[in-house]
Amino acid sequence: MTIDELIPSIVPLSHGEKIRLLQVVLQQLAQEESASAEPTRPATDGFEPQRFFGVAHQSRQQVDGYLASLREGWN
Repeated sequence: MTIDELIPSIVPLSHGEKIRLLQVVLQQLAQEESASAEPTRPATDGFEPQRFFGVAHQSRQQVDGYLASLREGWN
C-alpha cells in the first residue's frame, strides 16, 4: 500500500485519531531501529566504574564539595 492510497483514509480521522496513528507508526519505527542497531560492545562486558569514570572526571569528593558550595547560597 502506498502513501497516496493511505491519505484518503487518514484525512477524515479526528485530531486524536491522527495523533494515535502517529504514535503507532513512531513506535514501530523505534522497534525496527532498535532491532537493527548493533550493540557498541559485547553484552558480556560487565560495568567497570574505573573505566567509566576515567581520568578526565572529577572525584566524588570534588563534586560533593562543589554541590555543597552551591547549596550554601540557597540558605
